[in-house]
Amino acid sequence: MNGILDVKDPQQLSEFMSDPTDGLVEMMADLDGDIMIIGGEGKVGPELVETLVKADRKAGVTNRKIMVAGLFITDYAKQARERFESWGCESFAADLTDEQELADLPGAQNMVFMLGFKFGSAGDPGKTILLNAILPANVGVKYNSSSIVNFSSGNPYPHTDPALGGATEQTTLDPQGIYGYSILARETAFNTSAHGHESQKVTHYRLMYSQHLCYGVLVDLARMINAGENISLEMPHVNLLSQRDAIDRALRGFEVAANPPTILNVAGPVTDVEMICNKLSSYIGKAPNFVGEKADTALIANDDFCVERFGPYRDGVDEMIEAAAKWVINDGEDWDLPTMFGKADHIY
Repeated sequence: MNGILDVKDPQQLSEFMSDPTDGLVEMMADLDGDIMIIGGEGKVGPELVETLVKADRKAGVTNRKIMVAGLFITDYAKQARERFESWGCESFAADLTDEQELADLPGAQNMVFMLGFKFGSAGDPGKTILLNAILPANVGVKYNSSSIVNFSSGNPYPHTDPALGGATEQTTLDPQGIYGYSILARETAFNTSAHGHESQKVTHYRLMYSQHLCYGVLVDLARMINAGENISLEMPHVNLLSQRDAIDRALRGFEVAANPPTILNVAGPVTDVEMICNKLSSYIGKAPNFVGEKADTALIANDDFCVERFGPYRDGVDEMIEAAAKWVINDGEDWDLPTMFGKADHIY
């Protein structure tokens, strides 16, 4: 399977999204120690874990433990746990907000922190702060000598002029709403932990707009066009990146983890939303219905550092757009996880 346009069904999609790059395989061959993934039961976790397993196999690594911790209470999470264990991974069902259950987790030289709370955060600030700030602080202390990839977000960046290429890692953050501030708090929690523990290394992985075929901005827009729904242009540009490339760069965050922590924007090309919709329309055969004023700025990120460090992404914008349109036309699987992409106020 060479590209996303070759994907025809959910099984092929899972195989495609968990395909490790040669660079990742080489990294895994050199990476010492076990890996713990905290919060790996979500929408990205299973394919990230499968990518790790495949990369280790290709690298000839046979003595590494890959471990996943989470609540595992939803049907999706329970199915994910079965998949983890079928691949030879260890899984730990735990409420990590409980101090003892966190303490009981095994240590690991490497850790990916994926746990977080986004949709519904505006209505539940207590849960937001607990999961996005207090828990990361406790995890940072627990894994105080580990290399950590912290799944962060570009959400707290200010809106910028697309002509300037998006916010860089040096751009001053301008968080909006409880979710945006909690992302800043999560990074601050790990920064504080790293400051107090010289052997701890951290990468803040600021992801923007990862694309899958079962969810994501592209399939959301394609479904809106197909259903004749109005599409707001208040967020006129978006970064486009396939989930398999997003997973690859997350895991390769171990290569750049440092103390003080490294910030890594992973985003993909800045792309005009109106252009995306018109291209989707050409495959779907229905015209998009645009509403609202087209803004001069957008929530977009510049990922030049990532591309210079790790090379170009595998999946191009045009093929991702075409694949999304054809997936929707053919009634492809839908995980019912709307992106809320058009919410320019950052309130979730």
